[in-house]
Amino acid sequence: MFEEIEERIGYTFKNKELLQQAFTHVSYARDTGLPHYETLEFLGDALLNFIVVDMLVREFPRKREGTLASLKAYLISEEFFNELANELELPKYILISRGKKNVSIVGDVFEALWAAVYVDSGRDCGLVKELFNRLFRDRIVETVKRQKIKKDYKTMLQEITQKMWRERPTYRVVSVEGPEHAKTFTVESSIKGLSAIGHGKSKKEAEQEAAKKLMEKLQNEG
Repeated sequence: MFEEIEERIGYTFKNKELLQQAFTHVSYARDTGLPHYETLEFLGDALLNFIVVDMLVREFPRKREGTLASLKAYLISEEFFNELANELELPKYILISRGKKNVSIVGDVFEALWAAVYVDSGRDCGLVKELFNRLFRDRIVETVKRQKIKKDYKTMLQEITQKMWRERPTYRVVSVEGPEHAKTFTVESSIKGLSAIGHGKSKKEAEQEAAKKLMEKLQNEG
């Protein structure tokens, strides 16, 4: 297991337990006592956010901030990370006791893996960026150039509200229901007394739905 993953990403771990942790779902951790990936996923989310933004600014210096924001939103989404994870055949290595390896879980593991590389390498961000770019730079650049970017409703809504009131909408988690392996997030998006509710298998997915509904409400009232 470890050797195959290391070969796919081009990095050999000093601490194999850290690599295993990146692929350990909380349900499996509860059954075995092993550490799970959630803390690594939290770190990896911020790490990949920076790496993707840095790549976009370098590769497309003439694009406007709003365009870059839309591109970033898709390129760090669970959906896109799932595509990258599947290219490396990472889902088959996930250790999970209950539930399915859904989009949210695969996306979390993808983020956790790169955080694990970062920690194992002595927090060498440059190394992580080099490995990530070697694997995915061409894929990301091609995606942008061919405009294979799906709609980012949060960015679209923000552009509308900035023009109308020079303000940004706010988002808050209303509830999180269901077991660890099948959570349902409910998020409210609001601005100027208007609000909309979105649901999803992840916070990001729920925010997108809430933004879409609030944008439609603004357009209908306008």
